[in-house]
Amino acid sequence: MRKRNIKKQIWVNVQEDNLLKKKSKECGLSESEFIRSLVKGYRIKAQPTEKIKKFQRELYGIANNINQIARIANSRYSVSHDDYSNISSTLSDFILRFEKELYSRQK
Repeated sequence: MRKRNIKKQIWVNVQEDNLLKKKSKECGLSESEFIRSLVKGYRIKAQPTEKIKKFQRELYGIANNINQIARIANSRYSVSHDDYSNISSTLSDFILRFEKELYSRQK
């Protein structure tokens, strides 16, 4: 049996139709699910782009490396200077690239 059995029809102009299609696609929802979510009062966010997903995966890798170094530091009670400088430079490079990408998207 159908979960939703009440049909609603609305009229929109071309601009509203294009905007609805664009926004629902950005969020990864169908147009009807997008409208239902708005009616329920949900805050709808756009799905992250592929570049953002790539940055997330890279950040997870950096975090994993930091965790491995911390584990070694706890077992040996020391960490080499090379480990610190490697993580520091990797993290700095990542932050600079991320900020550059973020600010280039806002312009």
